[in-house]
Amino acid sequence: MELSLDDFATRQRIARHGAELQPRRVDEQAIAKAWCIVVVCVRNERPRLTRFLGHYRHLGAAHFLFVDNASTDDTEAYLLEQPDCSVWRADGSYKASNFGMDWCNHLLARHGVGKWCVTVDPDEFLLFPYCEQRGLKSLTRYMDGLEQPALFAPLIDVYGGGRLSEAQLTADTDPFQLCPYFDRFNLTQRWDEGSGSFWVQGGVRMRRFFADDPMKAPALNKVPLIKWQPGLRYVSSMHHTNRREINCTVRGNRQAVSGVLFHFKYVNLLTQKAAEEMKRGEHYDGSAEYKAYLDAGDPVLFDPEVSVRFEGTRQLQELGFMQAGAWF
Repeated sequence: MELSLDDFATRQRIARHGAELQPRRVDEQAIAKAWCIVVVCVRNERPRLTRFLGHYRHLGAAHFLFVDNASTDDTEAYLLEQPDCSVWRADGSYKASNFGMDWCNHLLARHGVGKWCVTVDPDEFLLFPYCEQRGLKSLTRYMDGLEQPALFAPLIDVYGGGRLSEAQLTADTDPFQLCPYFDRFNLTQRWDEGSGSFWVQGGVRMRRFFADDPMKAPALNKVPLIKWQPGLRYVSSMHHTNRREINCTVRGNRQAVSGVLFHFKYVNLLTQKAAEEMKRGEHYDGSAEYKAYLDAGDPVLFDPEVSVRFEGTRQLQELGFMQAGAWF
């Protein structure tokens, strides 16, 4: 199949930014043997990493591929101590690399083809039906049998019951205990024909930070789990790929399974990170999202009319956030 000029240019850009990756410790043999890899781009995320790794290890992930975008804390040192983590350093621009996706796409193309690949941010914890008892192997076995190549999993922003500054996240903190609440409704979705997926917005981000201009609220739709194929790539974060047919496999298919990503952004670390990112200017739309966080000060996100406490994945199915399909 002949490549378009845009597609050729994109591949060239990914290759160029992929060449920026400096291997710090790469276990090629472990990656080759892994049935499921987790690909993550990080910067100064040490407080999150212990619980993040624990969550995905519990789900059965075999190996982690980390891109460290010039961290100045001990993120890299910690990751280099982990036997199931391969680490590359990227000192280049996060924004120029399509907000880190060129680095991730490069690693996925090189190491992910034929494997189940989870691509997430370090504050995103994948949940799916029955994951309290079953792991990724059980889930992907069902998906393989159904010939479902990807898992649609919208973000659910979670938060604590007090002010943002009171949600003190440390390496030893269980984020599910620290931030047990989420908005039980107010998500919006519209079908986007171009990407072949629903564009999802809403939750506490729209309610609290973008109430005056809700259309500017960040997108919540994501496809974090994919059986990777040659030529596949993420186009915009993990919101969608260049292949329409895998971006929303749950649409119109009652047998398909879907999940969610619990998003633990709203903790005390956010204020400092927002101030840093406003100076760096490396995020989408001039870091407008981080400006909204700084403008909000030290908010209380809990609202007794909207907030509900997380009780498990059965609850998420009953509320319509995910579906188990024919998987029992």
